[in-house]
Amino acid sequence: MKKCFAIILTVLMLCGMPLTAYATEVEVKAASAFKCNVVFYITDETGGYPGSGFTANMTDETGTITDSYNFTKGNSWGGANTPIYTMTAPATYTVTFDGLEEGYKVVMTLDHSEPVTFDTFSGGTADVLWSIVGDDSVTSESEGIESAILNQEKDGNYTASNEGAEEVYKNFLEATAFIADDTDWKNNLLQSYELFPHEERYASYVEGGTEEEYLNMSLYDRFVWSESYLKFAWAVNSGNYNNYYGSKENFAIHITNNVVNMMKGAPNNEGVIEAYLALADWQYEYVQENGVPFNFINNRSYLDEIGEVTKTETKTETETKAETNKSEEEELSKAAKELLEDADNKTKEDVKEKKTRDDTPDMLVSSIFIVLIIIALCVAVAIIMWKRKSRNIDDNKGGDTKVDSMDDK
Repeated sequence: MKKCFAIILTVLMLCGMPLTAYATEVEVKAASAFKCNVVFYITDETGGYPGSGFTANMTDETGTITDSYNFTKGNSWGGANTPIYTMTAPATYTVTFDGLEEGYKVVMTLDHSEPVTFDTFSGGTADVLWSIVGDDSVTSESEGIESAILNQEKDGNYTASNEGAEEVYKNFLEATAFIADDTDWKNNLLQSYELFPHEERYASYVEGGTEEEYLNMSLYDRFVWSESYLKFAWAVNSGNYNNYYGSKENFAIHITNNVVNMMKGAPNNEGVIEAYLALADWQYEYVQENGVPFNFINNRSYLDEIGEVTKTETKTETETKAETNKSEEEELSKAAKELLEDADNKTKEDVKEKKTRDDTPDMLVSSIFIVLIIIALCVAVAIIMWKRKSRNIDDNKGGDTKVDSMDDK
C-alpha cells in the first residue's frame, strides 16, 4: 500500500509542474493586460514659459483611480525627452494641474480644449498631446495688432504692377480677410506663425526688411507675407530648385500641402483654400518663366526687390538631380536597413508569441492526459484493494477449519 501511495504522489508532483507554470504565465499576462504605457508630448507654445515644472493629477471617471506625475523642463518639454508612464487601463482620465506659473495653463494641443482628458487602453500605448499656453490674462505680442495689409486693401493701395498678380492677390485678400480675427483659424493656422515665425526670411528677401519689423506684425500679416512671397523666395534660394519647382507634384508636396492641411482643420475653408492655391499656382508659373517669385505686397518682382539669386545658391539641373538622387539613395538605403531590422525584430516577436500560443494547447492536453492516467491508477489501486479485502473475508468464512481426529494405529 505504501508503495502505491508513493507512486501516486510522484505522478501528482510531475503533473503539477506544467500546470503551475501555465498558471503563472496566465497571471503575468492578465496583470499586463490591465496596464497602459502613456507617452506625454508637451509643447511650450508660449516659447518662453518661465516655470521649471508642474504636477498633473489624474483621476478616472469613477473617481476610484487617482495618480499623479511631476513634469520638469528639459525632461518633459524643451528638450528631446518624452516621458512615459505606466497607468491602469482601460480608463478615461481627467487631469488637473498644480504648480503652473500664474497666467499659464495646460490645454489639449490639437484643439486647445479644456478640461484636459485622455484614454488608456489595456495592454497598449496611448499618446497624450498637451500644450502650455497663456490663459486669458496673458496675450501674445502679436495679439491686438491690426493688419496693415487689410488696411492697405481697404485703401485700395494693393494694386500690383502685374495685371495677373493684381487679380489673384485681390481674390486672395478678399477670401482670407475674415480669418484675421477668427479664433478657430487662429488655432488651426495663424498660431503656427507665432510658434514658427519667418523673420529671417523677411529680413533676407524684403528690401529694408528687419526681423523686428516682421515680429511686430499681426499673425494674419505674417501669414500673408509668408505664404504669398517669403516661402517662394526661400525655395528659390534653397540650393535645391528642382525639389520645389521641378514639377507641380514637387511644388505641392514641399510648398502647398502643409498649409492646405492646416486650413482643412478650420471651418469655412473651401474659399480660403481655393484662393490660396490659385495664388500659389500663379507663383509657380511666374517662377517657371522668370526664375524668381513676385512680391505681391510691394508690387514688384523678386529681382526688383533684392536683385538676382546669389550664384552660390543656384545650381544646374544636372547638379541638383545628382544631389537629389544621392540623397534619395542614402535615405532609401537607411530606410531599407531600418525595415530589415524592424522585420527581424517583428519576426522574432511573432515566433516567440506563436510558440507561446502553440505550446499552451499542448501543455493543456499533456496535463489533462496525465490527470486521466492518475485517475486510472487510483481506480486500479482501489479495485485491487477491494478484491484483496474480499478474498480475505471469503477465506475466513469458507476455509479449512476441521481438526484431524484420526488416531494412529
